[in-house]
Amino acid sequence: MLSIKGVVTRRPLELRLVHTPGLKEPYGVFEQVKGAKFTDFNKVRETINKLTDEVAGKNKGIIDDPIILTVYAESCPDLTVIDLPGITRIPLANSDQPKDIEKITKDMALR
Repeated sequence: MLSIKGVVTRRPLELRLVHTPGLKEPYGVFEQVKGAKFTDFNKVRETINKLTDEVAGKNKGIIDDPIILTVYAESCPDLTVIDLPGITRIPLANSDQPKDIEKITKDMALR
């Protein structure tokens, strides 16, 4: 069983699924990574973590600057979903989270 503690989503992720009939192998592209096409979805996860750490830092910081990932596959519908950080009332001790984290996370959800 997977156990995850603390903040997981620290930067919005806009996931765009594009139904592509006849496509043999699904792939993903990041708006922030020019010229790269990812067919290994473990590398997609690693890239999300890397892009998050680059902007939000490695100490549980939260930032309102989305990662945009488009996945092309025959087996998916045309759909866009946005994964947001959860609303947090109190910043984690010894982290990069600002004192007004509740306002920041609520504003992201409302926008």
